[in-house]
Amino acid sequence: MTRLIRYLTRGLILALASGAVAAADAPVDGIWQKHEYMLGYAGVTSHYSCDGLEYKLTQLLKLAGARADAKVRASCTNPLDSASRIVTARTTFYTLVPAAVSPQAAASARGSGRWTTVEWRAGSPPVLAASDCELIDQFAREILPMFTTRDVDNQMKCVPWQETLGSIQLKFSVLAALPPATRATPAAIAQ
Repeated sequence: MTRLIRYLTRGLILALASGAVAAADAPVDGIWQKHEYMLGYAGVTSHYSCDGLEYKLTQLLKLAGARADAKVRASCTNPLDSASRIVTARTTFYTLVPAAVSPQAAASARGSGRWTTVEWRAGSPPVLAASDCELIDQFAREILPMFTTRDVDNQMKCVPWQETLGSIQLKFSVLAALPPATRATPAAIAQ
């Protein structure tokens, strides 16, 4: 009898767990929310040119789940082709928030998303280098809170004037847009 109870209990736990996983992976109706933010970067270890900071911030925004049309415009204290210690970047980007937050939003602002786990380390994804630690740390503190996230595990360990391989450790779940191939179309829903 005890074995039967254990067996049934395990089966119930597995069934509940698989249902929770299926619900977590289910598409979420969302609304694209616009953000404009001015980031002032004054790195000690790494310096960026205007073009370099624009590229790196655009990549970070997209990797974190921002819409593909994210824009970054930097202004530097040095000429455009050389690295500056102080760089200011104006960012304009859209993040997905659950539709329940603003159910009256226009249809053009709507999108579908899914909770996606993102993990950043030096070299993973390849665009991230150990030298980007200060920028990623600042991104995590100032810009990431604008995204719809959960389970943020920020273990950044930036040491001034040093590039350490294990210094970038950031993991979070974000409500990100579904890839174009998996988006449901009205014709597919009607069938």
